[in-house]
Amino acid sequence: MQDIKVGIVGMGHRGRAWINTFKRVKGAKVIALCEKIGPLLKEGLKIAEDSKVKGYQDFEKMLKQAGLDAVAIVVEPENNADLVCEALERGKHVICEVPLSYTIKDCWRVVLAVEKSGLKFSMAEQLRYSPYIYAWRKMVEEEVLGKIVFVEGQYFHGITTRFWLDAETGKQLTWKEAKNNSHAKKGRMWYMPHPILYLPHELSPILKVLNDRVKKVACMGTRKKSYYRENFPISDIEVALMHTEKDTVLRMAAGFNAPTPIPNHWQHIMGTKGEVETNRSMNDKMKIWLADSFMNTKMDIDWEYTPYQPAPPEAKGTGHGSLDYYPLANFIKSIKEDTLPEMDVYKAADTAAPAILAGVSADRGNQCLEVPNFRPNEKRQVGEKPNKMDII
Repeated sequence: MQDIKVGIVGMGHRGRAWINTFKRVKGAKVIALCEKIGPLLKEGLKIAEDSKVKGYQDFEKMLKQAGLDAVAIVVEPENNADLVCEALERGKHVICEVPLSYTIKDCWRVVLAVEKSGLKFSMAEQLRYSPYIYAWRKMVEEEVLGKIVFVEGQYFHGITTRFWLDAETGKQLTWKEAKNNSHAKKGRMWYMPHPILYLPHELSPILKVLNDRVKKVACMGTRKKSYYRENFPISDIEVALMHTEKDTVLRMAAGFNAPTPIPNHWQHIMGTKGEVETNRSMNDKMKIWLADSFMNTKMDIDWEYTPYQPAPPEAKGTGHGSLDYYPLANFIKSIKEDTLPEMDVYKAADTAAPAILAGVSADRGNQCLEVPNFRPNEKRQVGEKPNKMDII
């Protein structure tokens, strides 16, 4: 089978990184790039290092003219649904960045578009490919930890950029640089009304470990005005409680304003027979405690790539600790072998919807809300609209 011809839309930091990552994926060939801002498009074409790669500033024009098999969408989440649905309607397989959407209605739009198209769709969440996630999932499947009753996940990341952009060049600006730049415009962080919306890197790996989905959610946060950033109208932190289909309680938290140390992610799983958790600092290690193993306290542990899942040479050096390779490689493999992507549209919606409804809950005085099941069932056939598509 010939290489899958890919077009990438969005030449921000992540989109430009995907150019190099796709170069490492066997069976993929980037043949087109799309970006409205001219200097960013020019930078992307330079990274491509191939005179045959065509540049477009119009997405629809790229879909019509470039001869693509698949589209990689790396834009602001609020624009995902429009571009994903248009690409699918044009007969292109799609992979997009996280999160899927900021609204339940857009989640349904993408789900229905995928179902009607019969094409491959994947969301490129990479933390679910981490070695410790495979280890934890195996432990849960083999009931080493017993019945999982409580899970915690948090993403605290004091981001210094992404708040401002130079409208002419697309360059990310610090707050100080933005004050002295007449072309400064608000970046993606201003259009994410709740920090809890950015939960894919917690919910995606955790739901993979649990093989579960969230049914109910409630959330509260600090005031709708940052204590750290002057005149920034979004909460510094939000914390959600979630209840899953298999009767596990999740505590999920997110915040992106105040300075934070690395690692930015922390996860903890508690069962009736033991616990595991990731490291809280760079001077720490992951932990394990097993009730049946005569352990008085949690012990340090290192989880590496097992002999059954060695890291291929082409993965090493890609972003996020070499994890960026896996979602893109899995997407191409799913097209070539006609298999289900690792993170299909239902799993993508499973990570977006609870976070969306958590934000709604925070706005509604911490109301507990039910999360829709996006999978076809006795109440909804494939391609059929739900009774309440625009829940929020």
